[in-house]
Amino acid sequence: MIKNVYVKNSDDSSKYLYPSRVIEIKTNNGNILTPTRAATSKEYEDKSTIPTDLPINNQITITIEHVSHTKFHDLINIGNYYPQLSRKIELNKRLAQYSSIFATLLIPMKSPKIDKKTNEILLESPRKLINENINIRDKFLRLNIQIQKNAGLDLITIPFLNLPFESFKTISSNINKELEKINLQPIFFIDFEYEKFESAIDWLYNDLQSNFIGLYYRSFNTASLKYDYLSRNYSKKDVAFISAQVERRDTVHDDVATMHYLPFMGNDIYAVKNPLPFGSSGDDETKNNKPKNPLDPIRLFDKWNLNLKKIESSPLLIKELERDYSNDLVIQNILNHYSEASTNTKKLEVLRAFSKVDELRNSTKEFSELQNYVSQNSTNDYVEEKTILQKALLGVTKHQTKLKF
Repeated sequence: MIKNVYVKNSDDSSKYLYPSRVIEIKTNNGNILTPTRAATSKEYEDKSTIPTDLPINNQITITIEHVSHTKFHDLINIGNYYPQLSRKIELNKRLAQYSSIFATLLIPMKSPKIDKKTNEILLESPRKLINENINIRDKFLRLNIQIQKNAGLDLITIPFLNLPFESFKTISSNINKELEKINLQPIFFIDFEYEKFESAIDWLYNDLQSNFIGLYYRSFNTASLKYDYLSRNYSKKDVAFISAQVERRDTVHDDVATMHYLPFMGNDIYAVKNPLPFGSSGDDETKNNKPKNPLDPIRLFDKWNLNLKKIESSPLLIKELERDYSNDLVIQNILNHYSEASTNTKKLEVLRAFSKVDELRNSTKEFSELQNYVSQNSTNDYVEEKTILQKALLGVTKHQTKLKF
């Protein structure tokens, strides 16, 4: 349970558009400082793929389950998916037993199932069914809450539902009241694309007194006015924002790790995008069109520049990683013989998993560094040391103006 959230430090001197801040989140299991990164169930899965012990010590874990058309139909009409999902949540909870905050987010699919030959809609999207049918909506919300409650979670996530604002207010108020009665805390998620985004955030914070609000990530370019609203109106308020489904890298700005410029835009906690349940197996690395070179999608996190580099063009980064893992013979072997993964599916899987887990660990450490700079009102110094981050921030916000009102 989240006991308290408050702004510990705020750096208003930043010349990169918005203030940066450090939030302290007090929970029953310890205190957390932001900006920080949440681990996901996919990263724990990647960890299990690597034949060595690479601890994941993130204080926040959020597991994301994409509810496909088939799963949604089963959940609402049959019931086989419910126990499967329950077991999955229990397993993920055990894996993340040392996290102070653990949450599970069910995301109903947004797109319909289409016949590839005729473009005919075979199944309407779960989100549309929820939005248009009150009985389906209420049943989904009941099951969503019940499965989290049965798993012993005290933080209950409520996924974004694109409802008329008055309906959103009524439903969120009712859920909030019912969960408060049994000493559970809701985390409501809002999509940046929601027409009433600003009103929804205000409602959650002012009327429901939410101190922890979820966001579905969208790029700054597509939601600049809403990022602006968050930063200008909430940077000094005692509420933490967690962004789910953050794109791993910004391909427009030198492959900078996207979540490392989000602290300059009013966000606090970040979880990388999870794979979808169909087609490709995940994020930007695995498109439906298979790369000619299997190693081409493998990216390593460069902690000095905060970007993600292709493994084959990063000999200096590989050498640095070899030094970092000098006491781990398994990782040494993976790095020394990474080229063999191009013709070996198992080794490719391990190499890809290592790149994700190493990124999680070093990215998390980097957020701790940023916290120190914010606390010392030295955010500008931090950015100037990270030239690619600086370039990305200037590129992302080039059409915005820092005005003192």
